Amino acid sequence: MNAKFLILFVSFQISILKHTFPQADRVADNSKCWRWEQMKPVDLEKALRTVPVAYLVLSPLEWHAEALAFGCDPAVGTEIAELAWKMTGGVIIPTLYIGSETEYKDWTSTGLTSYWGMEWNTKEHNPGSLYVSNHVVDLLVRDMLAAIEREGFKVCVIVSGHGATEYVRILKGFEGAYPGGDKMKVFYSNLVDKPRPEGIDFTGSGGHADFAEASVLGAVDPGLVDKSMFGNHRRDQKVGILDTNLEKIDYNKGRASINYRSERLAETVKYYLSTLK
Repeated sequence: MNAKFLILFVSFQISILKHTFPQADRVADNSKCWRWEQMKPVDLEKALRTVPVAYLVLSPLEWHAEALAFGCDPAVGTEIAELAWKMTGGVIIPTLYIGSETEYKDWTSTGLTSYWGMEWNTKEHNPGSLYVSNHVVDLLVRDMLAAIEREGFKVCVIVSGHGATEYVRILKGFEGAYPGGDKMKVFYSNLVDKPRPEGIDFTGSGGHADFAEASVLGAVDPGLVDKSMFGNHRRDQKVGILDTNLEKIDYNKGRASINYRSERLAETVKYYLSTLK
């Protein structure tokens, strides 16, 4: 990563923090909850003494069909992490809008062509996706974990709403004693593959940007879902997103799914914290 790109990347992260979604309370009700960017040294000392857990949320901005906002994955990941954080206490780090995607290659009339993620299905450019290389994700998360551990945290929770194959493998690889560290427990909450119990599942949903994900994102912020666009575009139809499933979008069920995931995440964090005593 050259210096010019690094400066642009940092500038991008700073600018997007000014418009972070979902909109959250400036200070959580729980007196043992802190936002990293609002802490001072005395707050950090108290956090490490009382609830030495850090939440690290990351997901890329990417195409989610025509009806869902590009920020779907970070928005959902942030919502679930924030709810868990308010139940457990600890420190939440500003969401990182970064992630990688699987690159496929195929010979076309223009030569060897790269397709990223769902482009392999649509066989065309899907607008709005900002990805970095897998090795950038690996190095970034590795360095972030090292910095978090150096501050004295005993548990770090990686949360992501993105499910690309190599990306998940990278984050999963940091679980346990991550490479280079032995003082901090790291675990990864893969929100994509986590099953939902009967009653709040979305039977028949095709996955990426289909009615299940639309329901969950709409529960976070209905303004991030344009139902009038759902399943109408040929790109949507190429990946099985159909307007005939519009009525299956259910924000109430989406909220129940979010609550279930955040509660399970909080239970896991509380368990790890109990092992420190």
